Amino acid sequence: LVRPDGFVRCAEAVGMSDALDLAVTERVLQALSTSAASIAVNLSGLSVQSPEFRDALLGMLDAAPAILPRLLVEITESVEIENEAEAARTLAALRERGVKLCLDDFGAGAAAFRYLRAFRVDWIKIDGTYVTNAARSARDRAFIQSMVSLSVSVGATVIAERIETEAEAALMRNLGVHCGQGWLVGRPAPLPRAAAAKREGVKETWV
Repeated sequence: LVRPDGFVRCAEAVGMSDALDLAVTERVLQALSTSAASIAVNLSGLSVQSPEFRDALLGMLDAAPAILPRLLVEITESVEIENEAEAARTLAALRERGVKLCLDDFGAGAAAFRYLRAFRVDWIKIDGTYVTNAARSARDRAFIQSMVSLSVSVGATVIAERIETEAEAALMRNLGVHCGQGWLVGRPAPLPRAAAAKREGVKETWV
């Protein structure tokens, strides 16, 4: 088995990030069309700055406008966005269609604050390293409080990653974080459509 982050970096390295992101988005749209769930999909920084990817993505989304308010797009930092103007056009087009936007792993990379300045987003996910270290590090707690304050000032809701204990959840609430993601909240699970398919004896799909 290959970890998802390693698989994504491999796709980026060999020039297949566009194809991977489109394939995953297609499966997510299928799941949204057969359930009432809201689902997030990660898009590579390479993809969102590509005009060709944008055209293909928007063509896919425009075929299913009713479900787009339940779609969340998360922008990853595995590859730095160099063409911010093209990325901004992609993200603006998504927002026009009712898609919510999120900066993933905020604080993990050098470009995070530049992205926050360049792109309007609805959600910000604080990288789990800060969450894990916060209980024993006043420095990390200070960073989290600063990230929360900055996020709120630009109108974004804050999610803390890697919440695995009640103590971590309580600490994040005390630091002003709005939401949590992690094994305490919920473990990885099949897409809604895949869960129904399993009952019919069909192989599961995981994202």
